[in-house]
Amino acid sequence: MESDVTLTPFSSADVELLRHWLTAPHVAVWYPDPEDHIAWAANPSPSGDRALITVGGRAVGYIRWQSVSREVLDSVGLYEIPAGSVDVDMLIGDLEFVGQGIGPKALLVLVPQLRQRGNVPLVGLSPSIQNLSAQ
Repeated sequence: MESDVTLTPFSSADVELLRHWLTAPHVAVWYPDPEDHIAWAANPSPSGDRALITVGGRAVGYIRWQSVSREVLDSVGLYEIPAGSVDVDMLIGDLEFVGQGIGPKALLVLVPQLRQRGNVPLVGLSPSIQNLSAQ
């Protein structure tokens, strides 16, 4: 199944699908303000991007990433994290695919793409320790 996991460009046509996922009970618990995420997806930061996670051509999730500035890192006490590191956030919106290893497989697609840029010192994500599906 790993070869079936791909990242496809996110477009304005995907906003309603993202809204549906963000309000699904298994996702909403981790995303209490879905409109913030929808606004970012519709108009991402110049230092970030987003994509749909697809399995066999079927959209099952969403992934976004953004380079983090020194100012932002310092503001939250992350002094040891290098500026320009990339913060990743993702969700598996299609409940049928939760717990199937899709998230790690999506990272295996994304990280090499980020490394090709050559200026990414670190890639990280920080799911809640209570989110057992993300472990």
